[in-house]
Amino acid sequence: MAAIAAATATALVLNTSSATATPDRDDPGILSSDGLILTGDWNGDGIDTPGFFFGGFWYLHDSNTSGGPEIAFQYGDDSEEGFPVVGDWDGDGFDTVGLVRGDTWLLSNFLGNGFADVVYKYGDPNETGFPVAGDWNEDGIDTPGLVRDNRWLLRNANSGGRADIDFTYGSQNETGSPLVGDWNGNGTDSPGLVRDGVWLLRNSNTSGPANLTFAYGNPVPLHWPTAGDWDGNGTGTPGVVDLNQSPFVWHLRNTNDSGIADVTFNYF
Repeated sequence: MAAIAAATATALVLNTSSATATPDRDDPGILSSDGLILTGDWNGDGIDTPGFFFGGFWYLHDSNTSGGPEIAFQYGDDSEEGFPVVGDWDGDGFDTVGLVRGDTWLLSNFLGNGFADVVYKYGDPNETGFPVAGDWNEDGIDTPGLVRDNRWLLRNANSGGRADIDFTYGSQNETGSPLVGDWNGNGTDSPGLVRDGVWLLRNSNTSGPANLTFAYGNPVPLHWPTAGDWDGNGTGTPGVVDLNQSPFVWHLRNTNDSGIADVTFNYF
């Protein structure tokens, strides 16, 4: 199953007092973050569920229900400043974790303590572009991408090199939050943006307008957007997380259109 990236792309800033939702790792909310939420298919059942990352520690939940983490481990250094990413790096059907430090991607093929299984450089040495990960070519393996303003640079292998796919999506000086998902269930992940509660999703990795546009959730900082396959039907759909509640309230929708949440629960 193609992962819905976190951080992913779907990594969300928890310090809402200083977050601006700009797709850049220099965002003050990211730099001063109290942690990041993310999603992935941690147990290989085809359903994406929540996670939380803070200071090198990962706390993962196996269902879209209220409760605590079933999986907890350290991957990264104490007070880790690397940006977390999630993906199925080896095509085994399970999402696992990674860190992006500058232009260095450090990916692990299992959910636990230890060293990176795959290390490579992708991007510039002082890279601040927003990291994303997805299955760009329908081979069942998630690989890296970078979003610099409205330019998307995607690579089809977990190795150093140049982008295989390079296109623009969004506006210059884009302020929307970038997301990745398989919005139409065709097996290929493609880009999305969320601007002030409006979702703009595109079904191909090419320049052009959104194929799907709808409102879901409130603008940042009331709700932070995320995306995943919440019901295992092979299609990525929207979610929002209310970080102003304790524990956080997740509101997930199973279709790419406006409406109320199909699933609501508390996590972390």
